[in-house]
Amino acid sequence: MKELSSHAMESDFLPLIGRVYEVESLRMLENPEPSRVDSAAPESGSTFDQAPAEQAWVGQTAERGDEPVLPFIGRILEHVPGQAIVVERELTLDEDLHLADHAFVHAPGVKPLFACLPVVPMTLSLEILAETAACLAPGYGLIGFENVKATRWIELVDTDRLRLRITGRLDQWDGERNTAHIAAAIHVENQATPAIQAHVLFAPHYRLDLELKFTELTNPYRYPRSAEEIYRERHLFHGPVYQCLVGEIVLGNRGAAGELVVQAPEIMFRTIRKPQFLIEPALLDAVGQLIGIWAMERERYVFPISVGKLELYRPTPAPGTRCPTRIEITRDEGKLLFVDVEIQDGAGAVWMRIRDWTDWKFRWEKRLLNFRRLPTRHLLSHALELPALSPAASCRMISSEDIAGFDSSLLARFCLHLDEMETFSDMRSHIPGQQHWLLGRIAAKDAAREWLARQAGTEEMLHPAALIIRNGEQGQPEFVARTPELKRVPRLSISHSEHRAIALAHAGPVGVDIEPVRPRPPSFVETMAGEAERSLLRDLDGDADEWITRLWCAKEVAAKLLGLGMNGSPKVYEAQAMGEDGLVHIVHRDSGRATMVRTVRREEFVIAYAGAAIAETEAGLA
Repeated sequence: MKELSSHAMESDFLPLIGRVYEVESLRMLENPEPSRVDSAAPESGSTFDQAPAEQAWVGQTAERGDEPVLPFIGRILEHVPGQAIVVERELTLDEDLHLADHAFVHAPGVKPLFACLPVVPMTLSLEILAETAACLAPGYGLIGFENVKATRWIELVDTDRLRLRITGRLDQWDGERNTAHIAAAIHVENQATPAIQAHVLFAPHYRLDLELKFTELTNPYRYPRSAEEIYRERHLFHGPVYQCLVGEIVLGNRGAAGELVVQAPEIMFRTIRKPQFLIEPALLDAVGQLIGIWAMERERYVFPISVGKLELYRPTPAPGTRCPTRIEITRDEGKLLFVDVEIQDGAGAVWMRIRDWTDWKFRWEKRLLNFRRLPTRHLLSHALELPALSPAASCRMISSEDIAGFDSSLLARFCLHLDEMETFSDMRSHIPGQQHWLLGRIAAKDAAREWLARQAGTEEMLHPAALIIRNGEQGQPEFVARTPELKRVPRLSISHSEHRAIALAHAGPVGVDIEPVRPRPPSFVETMAGEAERSLLRDLDGDADEWITRLWCAKEVAAKLLGLGMNGSPKVYEAQAMGEDGLVHIVHRDSGRATMVRTVRREEFVIAYAGAAIAETEAGLA
């Protein structure tokens, strides 16, 4: 990478904040001339002249026309010039268009944006911190950040607006170096501790303190996917605002090289026509994307949690500029990945450097990753091949192990309709029951989506959140058809056991049940089976516990298939024959209706299932 010249160490370049647009906004305060931080600034700990702060709105383009504004300076709640400031900024989905391009849940046209968990990236948080801190150093330029620590997401949870309180205070004045160190933090409403905090540095000139050493990429190879494909196939979830990777990406054992493009800032807002950024948050987010691609090649996934130091050496290049970027992995320890970064300005000079960009590492199963990327192309559950099951039926199973490491609440947002999310939330006091219920919904929707895609002859499936499952009069699950695609929906049966769920979807009535094989007391058998059935059990060879479980599952399936319920006693369903091959002939005593149920053993579980197609192909037992 390029070396910085000695001129860059004390450069005449000044970030655009040097134009002190924010000072015009502060004139609405009672103090018409805010104190400046200059070479004659007092020693750290001294105070400037203080004036009471009035509430004021800053950055309103409707009143400011086309004049550039700092887009994240909202209402100023408190202000001691040169010493401390508190700013309130309300994020809204209507104004802050950038939020739509950094939402964790991918459900376009299916769920409203507020239900898709829009999140403020760490790099945009740095911009928010810098703008507030700049109000304490009018006339000085942003030269970097130190000790950035992000402790929680800034996310809009089922709301279209979120109020932020941004604080800044002069923490240290370095008179010798003519530098202001401003401690800044973002507090989210109703949260006691800050979501992110940092020291923001301002001075009259850029300065070089970081001496980073980048080695040659070892075993370099070209990443096989283009940037366009990376975004189109959602290997990265970012929308157009944050799609700053361009050109070729080269990966090595301990680093990567690529190009990032500067985006036009006005695309990030609805009405702010000339936002004045102090850094380039979208492009900086793409640094994390480049690191993410390096990690994904090693089956790891990352998100940023801190930055040791970031230094700027010149103003932001013009929109459209392609900036060569190099990352080097300096430490890969446990759950943490430490990275150094250098970004050029597109004209051969170094624009910025970052030391100790730190990511948290985690790992997802491939099936979970693909489902999260493209829910309409991938199923989260596993196909279950069962003997004599109609090819037209779809049977899926999922266990808690399949979703290990993925937050259940986030997964619910991918899979559940808004109507179902309310039910999920109501179960939060009983987490195990909540997860079992969610697993059943996932299996059922996967079975239905697979069934519907087969009927339509397409590979593209419905989004799981487009389907709504409710309980019918007898408690059996059924789909609610609210869209034209769902004029014909399959019949459905769901069963849960311990940490797994199974679902069966078919054109006609179906029933499925799953239970673990385990010893059961004689009282259970006497309650569940009549004398004739107990005699059948005694005549069967093999594991007695397994046959008792098969009989119980068969009765559960018959109740589901016939839709008649247990009416308080499982003996209302009588097994008239049980075969060594697992077939059970069940008769409902009150109605005389009969059905054939097939039972199989899978590992430590018994699975029973029945449906119209199965019954037609199975002969009665002798």
